[in-house]
Amino acid sequence: MARIIRAGLVGCGSLSQRGVLPHLSQPDAREQIQLVAVTDAVAERARQTAERYGIAQSFTSVEAMLQGVELDLVLVITPITHHYAHAMAAMSAGKHVYVQKAMTVTLTEATTLLAARDQMHVKLAAAPGYELCTTTAHMREVIQSGAIGKPAVAYTYTMGFGHEREPIRAGTGALAEIDPSWYYRPGAGPLPDVTVYSLQLITSLLGSVRRVTALGNMLQPTRTWRERTIDLETNDNQVVLMEFANGALGVAIGSDSQGSLTAPWGGIELYGTSGTLNITQVDHASGYPLGFTLQGGQTYSHRLDAQPYLVGEHLQIEEPHVYVDIMDLVAAIRDDRAPRATGEQARHVVEIIECAHRAVNTGQTQELTSTF
Repeated sequence: MARIIRAGLVGCGSLSQRGVLPHLSQPDAREQIQLVAVTDAVAERARQTAERYGIAQSFTSVEAMLQGVELDLVLVITPITHHYAHAMAAMSAGKHVYVQKAMTVTLTEATTLLAARDQMHVKLAAAPGYELCTTTAHMREVIQSGAIGKPAVAYTYTMGFGHEREPIRAGTGALAEIDPSWYYRPGAGPLPDVTVYSLQLITSLLGSVRRVTALGNMLQPTRTWRERTIDLETNDNQVVLMEFANGALGVAIGSDSQGSLTAPWGGIELYGTSGTLNITQVDHASGYPLGFTLQGGQTYSHRLDAQPYLVGEHLQIEEPHVYVDIMDLVAAIRDDRAPRATGEQARHVVEIIECAHRAVNTGQTQELTSTF
């Protein structure tokens, strides 16, 4: 029997409580990966999480966890601005790393992480891993076959909902009173936290981006959570225009406004010189595209339970794509192969987002330097 991967989780907030911990507590997951420690800056949250899920140890810093317990893998499930520091600490200690989206705030941070990965000979997987979704490969095959001609223009959008509205945050106690204000600070906001899904998927289909420009505004400068006012420090609406290396143009919208009743969240409309491809169905729990149509009426469907690792209870638990990302990394560690949710693509998406923010602030088109 293959050895069980020993993992430590950093960040016991909303995503971990709703998705990561319930998935990894299932019997089939525990046959391959065992959480042996959790870390959270709120000591009581870390303690209660460990108690609820039968995890042996809890800590209040990643450094203490790395010194206090033997680990193979560290899962970084913290707010975006902490990803770099936590992932770097883990890799510097010789641990494999899974990091939530967006991988980092800046291109420099992302490049440094990849260099550390290579220097320490560890593996790094970065969310969201659309290469693990069967529909992604199918759509790419259709595009490369010439079925829509040469891709010309693409449109994708993701409308946010405001993290303060998550039902889990309405409860009481350390496992529910989880402060959402990080989302409205520099380094977070709609693009790196939500539009990252669209950017990851569209680059999976069309490849690297070479130039970006963008516009943004702030229409709702405050939010309310538990009768507390949160002042926004980042734009709540942004429109990003991209020029891909293959010559196609794309528009990505990230916004905290209301979403469409007809276009699926995270969907893509792709217009070619002789046809179109439209994503018509997106699984809301994962963001995975499950259905698409071509001009002329051809319709293609994929099932969520046909995706890797998604069986039984995993189909009912939130954030199933995160579980798939983690389990693919576990398999990559065992098989000594590269994870399919690559750091290179995640770095490129980080640069798209960073350049979009810079374009909003300067009014100037930005040239990208990374590819994948």
